[in-house]
Amino acid sequence: MPKMRTSFQGLVRLLANSLYPEPEVFIRELLQNAHDSIQLRRIHTPEPAGEIRIDVDEAARTLSFVDNGSGMDQRDIEDFLSVIGSTGTGSRAHELATRDVAVTTIGQFGIGLLSTFVVAERVEILTRKPGATSTWRWVNHGGEDYQLEALPAVESSFGTRVMVTLAPDRTVFLDGRLLRQTVRRYADFLPFPILLNGCGPLNAVNAPWHESSWNDPVEQKRSLAAFLSQRYADPALLVIPVDLAQPRVWGGLFIPARYMPGRSAGGAIDLFQARMAIRPNDAELLPEWAQFVRGVVDCSDLQPTAARDNVLRDAAWHALRAALGARIIAALLDLATSDQPRFLQLCDWHHDAIKGMAARHGEFGAAVLDQLPFATHQGQLTLPDMLSRQPVLDNGQRPLYFFTHETDANQFYTLCQARGVLAIDAGRPFDETLLRRYADQHTRTVALKPLDRLDDPDWYEPLAVAEQTAYRRLERAVDWVLAKRDVSVQTEVRRFQPASLSAVLLAGQRMAAFDAMEQALERPFVLDGLAELAGEVRDRLRQQPLCLFLNAEHALVQRLGALVEPEHPHYRSVLTGLYYSALLNAQHRLTPAVARRFHADLQGLLLEHLDLWLRQEPSGH
Repeated sequence: MPKMRTSFQGLVRLLANSLYPEPEVFIRELLQNAHDSIQLRRIHTPEPAGEIRIDVDEAARTLSFVDNGSGMDQRDIEDFLSVIGSTGTGSRAHELATRDVAVTTIGQFGIGLLSTFVVAERVEILTRKPGATSTWRWVNHGGEDYQLEALPAVESSFGTRVMVTLAPDRTVFLDGRLLRQTVRRYADFLPFPILLNGCGPLNAVNAPWHESSWNDPVEQKRSLAAFLSQRYADPALLVIPVDLAQPRVWGGLFIPARYMPGRSAGGAIDLFQARMAIRPNDAELLPEWAQFVRGVVDCSDLQPTAARDNVLRDAAWHALRAALGARIIAALLDLATSDQPRFLQLCDWHHDAIKGMAARHGEFGAAVLDQLPFATHQGQLTLPDMLSRQPVLDNGQRPLYFFTHETDANQFYTLCQARGVLAIDAGRPFDETLLRRYADQHTRTVALKPLDRLDDPDWYEPLAVAEQTAYRRLERAVDWVLAKRDVSVQTEVRRFQPASLSAVLLAGQRMAAFDAMEQALERPFVLDGLAELAGEVRDRLRQQPLCLFLNAEHALVQRLGALVEPEHPHYRSVLTGLYYSALLNAQHRLTPAVARRFHADLQGLLLEHLDLWLRQEPSGH
């Protein structure tokens, strides 16, 4: 029967490229192997201290990784190094564990060595166990054949040297700057110094959580803040130490003082396992709502994949994800109570991220909603604080007044101050969603009151029948004059405070729908036919009248109401001026076209005023 044939060299290259698609990973793998070798040697021979060297020979196109670890003998080479898929140091650590000898190893020697064939045309290994009489030399060119020979031992040296001869198109890895960056990215916390051509160390060796001072809360935050400032370009607004028992994890998270708009991929952390980086800039471990968080964590309970570029999504991973989320929430709530100015600054800089995630993710929203700030004319207030300053209504509820266009602040803050109440400027994204959710959660104690849609007789008192009749002609005159300027309003005279406010413009649902339609029409990818339909809806919205309340307490409205013919052409500029004043105060829909009409009407009104004065002046003046 015919048999399948394989190209061993092709298989090795295929496995190497499949497991390690990023060519720089061979540096990480060889550093891991060196670390593990030192750890295994120190069980029996604690001295000398561990050290890893990287030597560059540009002329020969070689990178050498040298450690003073346990080395290998002929049996180790034949069992582990020369068997594709053998786990090497992992097997050795498991064997020791059965004898109750604890040792921290993080690599898979036989598997990790595969990574070199992504970049190498030749690999040579010189290795010797402490006290052995021979040094073994192993050479492979990526095929099934290898060379193995015993050389005389140099008594003072032991450990392993892996010399990688790079392919001509991979010489970029001889660059010192790239080597430094790669060491810092993957091996910053290996407990042994890593030297480059005798200089270094390149790595930090220890993170703050590896130092004895980590148990001091004050020193913990200080050292972590300094460490994060050196590791990341963004300054930290809030530093969050991580020290959890289950799963066992150390590290530090931070909320940067610089927000990246449009960043929606989620929070990013550098994920370590037993001091070795598994996933730099991992965007999956943190909860989805934590997109405003960065940092680094080291968790020995995670299980790496074969390529060690990811971890298994097992119970430990899910437990860590939940624990980090709880730690972030606890830090935010603690900051809200201990340092409110900084918490307000954080919420302002990361408004879209924090409130957006609170609106989208119910669990996160429920945890932080009581502490989130909202804008009022008395400054940023939490919802419980704001409601505590509100009067109690007849039904026992407290009103939650708000408006949805921040440009309405002049108008509605003035009304609220006159009535001694507070209103929230909910014009920023997600504010209204969170207010409605809060009201839904407190239906017995909170009454939601949207001011831009609120025709409340307590706020805008209807006139008595006789007064309504007296002002009817003025209302019709205003509607008629504005219609001539393509402005659709429904004017009504009411009585409200303060008396200095002549008019109020309520846009309501019409304006919100209009704005949404305008945004939809501006998108370049509107589907065929949708633009025409949207245009029709927009035109219909324009035809729906705005609500213009004139204040019967204001002297100008009173004098206009007393006119016999308010619709007379002489008064048209004054009538439109009432609308424009309300428009300016609310800043609603002050489009370029409206601004031009306003400018023209104002010029006409000024000219009429000047003519009036000139007619009244004695001749010769």
